[in-house]
Amino acid sequence: MKDMKNLFKENGFIINPYVLKNIKNLNLTLNEFLLILYFINIKDILDLENIEKIIGLNPEEILNTYSDLINKGIINIIVTKENGKVNESISLDMFYDKLIMSNKEEKKDIDIFECFENEFGRSLSPIEYETISNWLNNGVSEDIIKGALKEAVINGVSNLRYIDKIIYEWTKKGNKPKESEEEYKPLFDYNWLDGEDYE
Repeated sequence: MKDMKNLFKENGFIINPYVLKNIKNLNLTLNEFLLILYFINIKDILDLENIEKIIGLNPEEILNTYSDLINKGIINIIVTKENGKVNESISLDMFYDKLIMSNKEEKKDIDIFECFENEFGRSLSPIEYETISNWLNNGVSEDIIKGALKEAVINGVSNLRYIDKIIYEWTKKGNKPKESEEEYKPLFDYNWLDGEDYE
């Protein structure tokens, strides 16, 4: 029992902290994550017997996971010829490229939230974070959101309902985000003609 506990305590796979921090953005399954760890730490070839021994997946699981990683564009196969012999190896370049892209997108989101906090002069509430995220998820470009924020600040209003109305009006006039062909629908349900208080 004690020996088994020591086995569990042993350091095995090593993973770069930057990879660990950003890998969650790739939405990998546990099996995909384990196979990536194997390729990073052990071998860059598909050795079914060794993979089964090291990470405990059976050959069918390994092949399915391997196929999923290729289909998702996470890994690819490099074929080389040396002394008349053809060799296949697994490249993780696409995996690292995706990590870089996900890191840039995350930083972009952080930037826009910081922009709001700087303009409002306070921290955003969870509902405000969710509202801004919904704008981004609905295909509203950061430029339009930042422009609407600037417009609201100029008018002395630090309220997301007011900013949502500006975004709605701008996209209605044809200033739609390039990412979306659909007309933007406001997130808030209110009657602007009744002159609601924005503060």
